[in-house]
Amino acid sequence: MDTTGEVDRILADAAEEAGLDDFGETGFLGPLSAYAADLAQPNLTEFGRQFLRSRAVREVVRRLRVLETLRDRPEIAAVPIPPIVYITGLERSGTTLLHNLLALHRDARVLRRWELLEPVPPPEQATYDTDARIARVQGEADMLRGTLLEHMHWVNATDPEECVCGFIDCVSMLAWAAGPCMPTWWRFLTEENLRPAFENYRRVVQLLLWKHPVEPGGFLVLKAPQISRHVAQFAEVFPEARFVITDRDPYRCIVSLAVLGRAIVEWFCEVNPLADDGHRSKITSDQVPRKLASIAEFTTDAASRAMHVPYPELMRAPVDVVQQALEANAADDELSAKVVAYLERQQAGERAAPPAALDSMGYDQAGVWGDPVIRSYCDRFGIEPERTRLIGAAPAS
Repeated sequence: MDTTGEVDRILADAAEEAGLDDFGETGFLGPLSAYAADLAQPNLTEFGRQFLRSRAVREVVRRLRVLETLRDRPEIAAVPIPPIVYITGLERSGTTLLHNLLALHRDARVLRRWELLEPVPPPEQATYDTDARIARVQGEADMLRGTLLEHMHWVNATDPEECVCGFIDCVSMLAWAAGPCMPTWWRFLTEENLRPAFENYRRVVQLLLWKHPVEPGGFLVLKAPQISRHVAQFAEVFPEARFVITDRDPYRCIVSLAVLGRAIVEWFCEVNPLADDGHRSKITSDQVPRKLASIAEFTTDAASRAMHVPYPELMRAPVDVVQQALEANAADDELSAKVVAYLERQQAGERAAPPAALDSMGYDQAGVWGDPVIRSYCDRFGIEPERTRLIGAAPAS
């Protein structure tokens, strides 16, 4: 496959679908070109190639529509961004649970899945709960009911969603879940400067707040474990943010992510790369240590903006953790009761239960903890090996 030609074809298809052709600054072509190169790899099934390509077209369509709206309505650039409680950490370390719990505060505004995936036209406060996009986005999600994804990481259209789902620079395909089967693109995400993508995301946030702002005295609750490798850079672009970092046994995070990743990329690949010893080694010797090192350095350099939350504490006493994470914000006297009610609904079957056991995927707890960067991070932040896998937060503290 001719990569240059394929990029041109993706751009042409997106322009035709959007009815627009002003792509803005050209920085997004770097990750898009890397992604297009991976579309040519023989390991992809024909379904995988077509599906992943459709994600690229969708990303570019969103970019075109967002940029057109920003050009037409320059006043969006003046929309103030309120204080942000930002959740990050390793993937599978409790970030989604904490995101949902912090979102229960009466003054919190979150960015929901439907508005991040389809931000144009900008959501309006009067129709926010009845917008036609909700049903469309929910319909796409419901096609995956009954899969492992429903049991491990389910996000309804109206649920809080990860920020990366709203990025417009071709760095967010499938919220980075496609990384294992798109190695060239994945290297771009981990090694290149992503500040332009973060700066453009700031404009997306302003667009989403334009007609549905945070109430006076309120705040945003946002989340993305994927930015942990670049947390200092992201913090520079969003000076309004203070960061709540979830800390969990890295072995448990790696295994859980690998199991989830295997289930996703199996749809796209002839041979699952997550079954390869070299790929496993790359995760434990490079990706996870680099993320933890970045978080540790940020905590040292910006201690007043970083709070660490132990995952076992989140499981044992979620009400206390939520109250501590939001102590800098106005009190909500009903928050504790709302947290308990939310967790009780989850345990009563509102969401599919997580798997009772996970395949180790070839990882070894002692081996993961043997990495000096991982060990140093865990020693510093008091992380202990999770001897048995912890699931299901207790409703009452």
